[in-house]
Amino acid sequence: MDKIVENAYQRKKDPEGVKKLILANTMSLVAEHGVNGVSIQSIATRSGVTKGGVFHHFANKQVLIEAMLEELIQQLDQQVSLAIEKDPVTYGCFTRAYIDVTLSASFGVNTVWSALSMTLMTDKSYSEKWDQWLTRRLSQHAATDDSATLKILRYAADGAWFVESLSPKMQDDYEEIKQQLLLRTYPE
Repeated sequence: MDKIVENAYQRKKDPEGVKKLILANTMSLVAEHGVNGVSIQSIATRSGVTKGGVFHHFANKQVLIEAMLEELIQQLDQQVSLAIEKDPVTYGCFTRAYIDVTLSASFGVNTVWSALSMTLMTDKSYSEKWDQWLTRRLSQHAATDDSATLKILRYAADGAWFVESLSPKMQDDYEEIKQQLLLRTYPE
């Protein structure tokens, strides 16, 4: 569903609102078509601005995609932090939050995050921000999550997510796999 706003020349000036709208529509288009299937023109059209309006906020497509990635990582980080805050068990708290959030409906398969994650895997120019986030989080949670077992569980979650993303329909045991991974993060 295209969300087109009123004529850019008649709209009240709200540069921050327009920037957020452009980012939101970029996320939506990337989820629908992948990063390579999105053009500045399609983003401008959906956002109800000119291509110049998009370029006013983002110098080029790569800068726009990087801004979108930063926004998504920030959202992921907030969700992980919330999950950790609610977790009464410190051992494995980051790993549980990581598994729970990345295999959730919000960040899992068939979401904006899913489309962008595939790009991260295939285009190294976008993966640095993800690597920085994960390195920072793993360092921050070294006291609670620095074990080979927890690392293997995070890798297993990544694998479950990847396999699920290749399938056109949700696997019957996806939720069970998620629950089994979470269960294994607790100390014995």
